Amino acid sequence: MRIGKARYLAPVAALVVAASACSNDEQSPDEASEEVASLEATDLNPAAREDLQEGGQFIWALSEYEDQYNMVHIQGNKGDVRRVMAALMPSITRFQPDGTYEPREEFVLDYGVSDDGLTVDFTLNPEATWSTGEPVTWEDYAAMVDVIKGETDGEFEIRGDDGYKYIEEVVEGEDEFSFSLEFSQPYADWPALFDIVYPKEYMEDEELFADGYTEGEEFVTAGPFADPQFDEVTQRITVTRNEDWWGDLALLDEIIFVNVAIDGQATAFNNGEIDGFYLGYDAAGYQLLEGKEGSYFTRAVNNGHRFVSVNAGSEILQDKNVRHALSMGINRDTLAEVALSPVDWPITGDVNRLLRSSQHGYQDNSGDIGDYNPERAGELLDEAGWTLEEGADFRTNADGDTLTLSYVASDDMQLAKDEADITREMLAEIGIEVDVQHVPGNALFSDYIVPGNYELAAFVLTGSNPYPTDSAGNYGGPYNDEGTDWGNNTSFHSTEEINDLFEELSQETDPDRYAEIANQIDAALWEEVLTIPMFERPGQYVLKDNLHNWGEYGLTGDYVYENIGWAAE
Repeated sequence: MRIGKARYLAPVAALVVAASACSNDEQSPDEASEEVASLEATDLNPAAREDLQEGGQFIWALSEYEDQYNMVHIQGNKGDVRRVMAALMPSITRFQPDGTYEPREEFVLDYGVSDDGLTVDFTLNPEATWSTGEPVTWEDYAAMVDVIKGETDGEFEIRGDDGYKYIEEVVEGEDEFSFSLEFSQPYADWPALFDIVYPKEYMEDEELFADGYTEGEEFVTAGPFADPQFDEVTQRITVTRNEDWWGDLALLDEIIFVNVAIDGQATAFNNGEIDGFYLGYDAAGYQLLEGKEGSYFTRAVNNGHRFVSVNAGSEILQDKNVRHALSMGINRDTLAEVALSPVDWPITGDVNRLLRSSQHGYQDNSGDIGDYNPERAGELLDEAGWTLEEGADFRTNADGDTLTLSYVASDDMQLAKDEADITREMLAEIGIEVDVQHVPGNALFSDYIVPGNYELAAFVLTGSNPYPTDSAGNYGGPYNDEGTDWGNNTSFHSTEEINDLFEELSQETDPDRYAEIANQIDAALWEEVLTIPMFERPGQYVLKDNLHNWGEYGLTGDYVYENIGWAAE
């Protein structure tokens, strides 16, 4: 079994680890760190287009069948939604594994920033066309800016304004295929803007914004694939090659996205029902498929991390002492070991919310707050007025209320249920009662996380680009004067310091200073305990070995969908 930092396994955690049949040889923290540092930036089982066949279908397993596919909408900003929509919609940038970038020429022929950083000029590709036959013009980009900034009349549930809030004006250029963004201050991460673009009509009308890209509607698209067909019975979405695509035509005839419960994906792959899926930390799946003939396991850095989310907006968790106690009462090393040891992934005990281990400046900033220290946790709870009476199992306050926290866990994922059970027993040791609720996986976010109907939950944030500024929406806010709109910040809390640091980060162009600020933000997030990071997510996909240009994409943020294909026979 691989061991990172010193670990103190609670009895239930030890049982879970034993049950997962760890087969790894023991590994020191230094060896684990060296292995993490040696991981590839991406692993897509690469092949040149000329070595791949034209045609065929790819059955791609997702973990949810969603309803909302407008990614600007707060309910649509999800990883599985992006997997579908990235095949269908415009974006402006192709990121490279090392974090460098270039314009995605199918939509943007050229772009560049002025010396003072206040103007970004765009030259659009006039061949880019919506499925309606209308061209993709500067007006589509301008409409995106207006709605995200809150300048469009109507009620719009927005995911967050990120870098768009610095845009003062969108100025039409010489024709409808050129424009400029005028910024109030330099925004260093401007290539990450417009990571997806929708037609202006759907950004200008609140009804179309809310309902125009929902399951069952006819989507307006502009990508290498088109015409998404939804089958609610089988929970499949089929997209077909766009024969009118002006770039390199997609190699595949179609991609079929199918909803398969996370714990059932390995079995579905083993049975030949799907062609590829994210294995991650599925211990049973790893044991089932390890060494399977005809399969390819990716091994690279994933642009995501798993954590326990803490709803600091909940009345019982508004006291920072209580949140500090939670962090010190949860053994993060144990949770990482339970998840990663069974799938032969290095465990270092280190994680950073903003920077991945392959990025410049990556470091762990957890300090004392991230260390397992149940004794200090108990002291903090005493200071917060939650005392443990002699003979009692759980703490109460002066009013006699029991310190009880709700923990929601997806019933589609065994690891999530194990994490909840382990956390419940750990926190019971310091007198906190945890009420674990198993909820349907496809309702976890829409019914619990996004509306704030929870106090603890474990899930993943994944990046769509190399820039940590993009996570401002997850940790900053609020986004209205009343302090009620938190956008994608599902911890429902932030501070002026965090918001100011994100603003400073957004303007910084020096890599060393950029990394320094990112680490200051991560440290500030530890101080506030908005989340309790557990580990960097493993970049481990499983796919048929003759499928190419698909798998772990790392910091590149997405696939080149038109290049995904099967080896020529």
